[in-house]
Amino acid sequence: MMHIKILKTVIFICWVCCLQPAFSRPLYGGIYERTAERLPVFDTIMNRVWQQTKTGVPRSTTVYNLLRSIQPNGKWNDVDYTDRTIAKWKPAAHLEHLRVLVNAYVAEGAMYGDSLYNAIQHAFEYWYSVDPKSANWWHNEIGAPQDLGELLIGMRYAKKQIPQSLEDSLLQRMKRGDVFKQTGANKTDVALHYFYRALLTSDTALFSLAVSQIFEPLTLVHYKEGLQYDYSYLQHGPQLQISSYGNVFLTGIVGMAYYVHGTIYALDEQKLALLSGYYRNTYLKAIRGAWSDFNIEGRGISRKNALDKHGEEKRLPLMNQIDPLHSEDWNAAAQRTSGVKSASFDVPAFDRHFWIGDYTLHLRPQYSFNVRMVSTRTKRCEAGNLENLLGRYLSDGSTNLQRSGSEYYNIMPVWEWDKIPGVTSRDYVNDRPTTVQWGEQGSTAFAGGVSDGVYTASAYVQHYDSVQLKKSWFLFDREIVCLGAGIRSEADEQVTTTINQCWLRGDVFTSDKKQKTLKKEQVAISSKEAAWVWHDSIGYYFPQGGDMRISNAVQSGNWNKINNSFSDELLSGKVFKLWFNHGAKPQNASYSYIVLPAVNNVAEMKKYDAKQIHVIANNDSVQAVQHEGLGVIQIVFYKAGKVDVSGFSFSVDKSCIAMIRNAGESNATIYVADPTQLEDAVNITVRNIKTGKQKILHVDLPIKEMAGSTVSAAFNNIN
Repeated sequence: MMHIKILKTVIFICWVCCLQPAFSRPLYGGIYERTAERLPVFDTIMNRVWQQTKTGVPRSTTVYNLLRSIQPNGKWNDVDYTDRTIAKWKPAAHLEHLRVLVNAYVAEGAMYGDSLYNAIQHAFEYWYSVDPKSANWWHNEIGAPQDLGELLIGMRYAKKQIPQSLEDSLLQRMKRGDVFKQTGANKTDVALHYFYRALLTSDTALFSLAVSQIFEPLTLVHYKEGLQYDYSYLQHGPQLQISSYGNVFLTGIVGMAYYVHGTIYALDEQKLALLSGYYRNTYLKAIRGAWSDFNIEGRGISRKNALDKHGEEKRLPLMNQIDPLHSEDWNAAAQRTSGVKSASFDVPAFDRHFWIGDYTLHLRPQYSFNVRMVSTRTKRCEAGNLENLLGRYLSDGSTNLQRSGSEYYNIMPVWEWDKIPGVTSRDYVNDRPTTVQWGEQGSTAFAGGVSDGVYTASAYVQHYDSVQLKKSWFLFDREIVCLGAGIRSEADEQVTTTINQCWLRGDVFTSDKKQKTLKKEQVAISSKEAAWVWHDSIGYYFPQGGDMRISNAVQSGNWNKINNSFSDELLSGKVFKLWFNHGAKPQNASYSYIVLPAVNNVAEMKKYDAKQIHVIANNDSVQAVQHEGLGVIQIVFYKAGKVDVSGFSFSVDKSCIAMIRNAGESNATIYVADPTQLEDAVNITVRNIKTGKQKILHVDLPIKEMAGSTVSAAFNNIN
């Protein structure tokens, strides 16, 4: 009996050993399960992944330098493997070196002989043995696992594979990050390396899980992290992240949608519509030429080259294949971001206020002018991981004005950070650092806008850092009217409203003493009459004058002061800066100015006549502007009140923002939005002042996820 038991045991062991190659392979640190049969579609998908992730054939000198510098055990002495830095994690350089070697080996392996293969194997082995860790979870659970997956996929196209046991060990090491605990862009990032593992192991169950998790964030949410009902993108709580995390979101989903298009795993029509809508009408609309609006970058605004979007030309062709219905949009955007066409190429007039994201887009072929605000529903632009250390005022009505697109490109190290374009703040001797990490909640509920898709009025009640005011923007075709009222502060510092702070390009002209070129580094223009300033094809018109200051001086700084991951090398450049000085401890101060974003020369600026623009009111109760030429009236009611304009009286019983189109005509329409998102209805009384006829419009306001969006009502027959 004993012999029979021993024989059965031997047979069982042999049976297990015979089956092992089909199901699993020995590891350095365990056993990795594999699916017995590989689906043919996996080969198609893996080839797409490799074609997208490979970096091309590296220079031979680069390869030889890496081969000479790698140690016999697979390490590079120029890499600090003990580093735990949060942002620019030094061990990542090892994987960057390895990527160069893998690309060279797949493309030109015979050129380098066995030394290249041996270096790759030893580099993989060393990474596995030291297992570097960062103090930032992202590197451990997203960055490194993704890199490993792409490198292992690349080696599948090499003449000689690394030992299976080594690959399996690295696959085990990739098992970091819980996809079910993540949301938004972070979920797509973690799911992507799940997807890589599934491809490499032919694990159909893991593959289906990874694809579904990457596509799961393609749904509309309300103030949760992810894509919002207004098509803005929020991450790290209710914080605007249209680029930054919104870009990561796009990268993961567009990549996956391309990898699986034309297969049974392809994106369904509903989710494709969400992806296409966000990419075309939010993300791309916030890019002028090849440079993004600095307002959409989150803390990434403090990273060098963050605004550069030339790389979109690589992702847009993928969308052409995924969403051919909108090929004209994808092709036009590719030509703009690559520089083949001008920033104005195929850019339609487009307006959208994002009532959840507290952000306004105003586009014309000649320019873009966008506004970022913050409310009690959202968070200020974050500081975190020692990045964006001075960006505390970036959400207080900052305005991004672009013509060529590069007006603010890499200006951040030399910016004066309490003079962000559009912002009213205290004027500190030294830039004041952000004290709250990862986004500070806004302090007032009133932030919003009304829009019909062509024109928009936006407004913001500011109460921050001992500065209070009401500010609004009235967005037309040739003009943007900017108003501020009720400016108060008890602080000792002077209070300023910055109109612009961008790179100096060419001469600055002013209306002071009829017309002169700015020669001094800084001048003051104090005028009680209308005045103007012109710079770089943009005019600034001051209908009531004011105490304006202009600077064209050299400003200096470094990246390190705003982002500790970068160098403290001193950088300098000439900056155009234009602002109002409201003085110290202002009480009920105000400002008004008109931005003219497409004035080609000084002669044209001198001829500008603002007679079609009427500032009806500018106080802490109501701000209102009429554009007579366009037949548009825009009114910000900070509380219940009345405005008389163009022969009509408009009264409301609640705070709101209203826009009237074609008043007095048969197709008259009033658009209204609740910037506080607290009301469910507003009553609007429209009265013809001459005839006394009136109409009361009871307007039900949107609620829940649509609260703050624009609704409309027709009014006529009151002549």
